[in-house]
Amino acid sequence: MASASLPRISIVTPSYNQGAYIEATVRSVLMQRYPDVEYVVMDGGSKDDTMQRLEPYRAQLAHLQSAPDGGQSAAIADGFSRTTGEIMAYLNSDDILLPGALHFVADYFRRHPEVDFIYSHRAVMDENGRVIGHWILPRHSSHLMRRWDLIPQETCFWRRRLFERAGNVDPSYRFAMDYDLFVRFMAHGRMARVDRFLAAFRVHTTSKTSTQLTTIGEEEIRRVRRTYRLWSPAVVGYFFSAWVQFRSALFLRRREAIAGLPPGAGYPIGDAWAGLLMSQTTGNP
Repeated sequence: MASASLPRISIVTPSYNQGAYIEATVRSVLMQRYPDVEYVVMDGGSKDDTMQRLEPYRAQLAHLQSAPDGGQSAAIADGFSRTTGEIMAYLNSDDILLPGALHFVADYFRRHPEVDFIYSHRAVMDENGRVIGHWILPRHSSHLMRRWDLIPQETCFWRRRLFERAGNVDPSYRFAMDYDLFVRFMAHGRMARVDRFLAAFRVHTTSKTSTQLTTIGEEEIRRVRRTYRLWSPAVVGYFFSAWVQFRSALFLRRREAIAGLPPGAGYPIGDAWAGLLMSQTTGNP
C-alpha cells in the first residue's frame, strides 16, 4: 500500500513506575516505521527513572505527560480523548508490539471493511524479555469471549467507529477495564482473531496480573458478568480454558510457527526485532 492510503493508528500507553520496561514498549511502537502513528504516553507521576528513559523519544510522541492521575483506567480514557486516529489501541508499559504489526493491522482493516476489532494469538515473555510460552486461540466466538476473558489485550486493535458506538474505557475499573470494554465492543461490532502474533505480554512479579488477579481481578470480572448478565455453566469455561492450554502446549512441543515470531521458546524477544529494541539511555535491551 502507498503510505498516503494508510490510516492513522492511535496508541495510548499508560505508565507508572515501569522504567525497567517502558523503553522497550515505546521503541516497539516507534520502530514499526509506520508513517502515521499517533502515540500518546500517559504517566501517572512515576518516582523511578521512567521520564529519563522517555526523554529521547519526546519529539516522536503526539503527547507525553507525567502527573498524578486516577489510575490506569483513567489514564487510558484520558489518552484516548486526545487521539484522532481511525484505528485505536492501547499498549501497557511492560508489553511490546512485534515487528510489522501496524502495517499488518492497517492492511487487514483495509481488506476487511466489515470487521471492527481484531486480536491475535498471545506471545508470553518473562521479566527479562525471554519468550516462555504462547496462547494459541481459536477463531473468535463472542459467546465464549464475552463470558471468559481470554482476549489478549496487548494484541487488540479497533476502528474508531466502534469506539464511538460502545464508549470509552470505564475509569471505575482497576483491573477488568479491558474485559468491560471488549464486552461492549462485542455488543456493537464484528470481531475477528487473526492468525498471527501481533504483540508480546510480559509476566513479572510486580505486574497487575500477578498481584491483583485473585483479589481485585476476580471481583471485577464478576462485576462485568453481573452487569451484562453473562451467565453460563462454569464447566464450559473450564473446558474452553483447558483447550487453549492444551493447544498452546502442543504448538510449543511441535515447534509450530505462526507469522510474527520464530518457532519454539527460550529465546530473547529482541531477536525478533534484530536488536532494534536496544535502549538509548542504557544501551541494554
